[in-house]
Amino acid sequence: MRRTLGLIPFALVVIAPDCQTNHRQMDIIKVDGTMTFSNLEGGFWLIKGDDGKGYDPAAGGLPAEFQKEGLRVRMEAVPRPDVASIHMVGVIVEIKNIEPL
Repeated sequence: MRRTLGLIPFALVVIAPDCQTNHRQMDIIKVDGTMTFSNLEGGFWLIKGDDGKGYDPAAGGLPAEFQKEGLRVRMEAVPRPDVASIHMVGVIVEIKNIEPL
């Protein structure tokens, strides 16, 4: 019995990170949208999704070649609720993949 109880903390350490990884994979946002520049607070780029939502790439997360007004893109990103922004245009995201349409 004592041996079995000793395995519980070990199992939690091994299994818990995997559960968190699977949860992260389910949080991936896949959306088509249009690149837009906003002049607010010195200016920044955002993606206006075809789903009606705004997506604010986390600082430094948008490659320069996508910083073109009106460019249509397909993006895969992870929401970053742990990051704050003064932009207030929508969901702050960490871009995992982005490509022109």
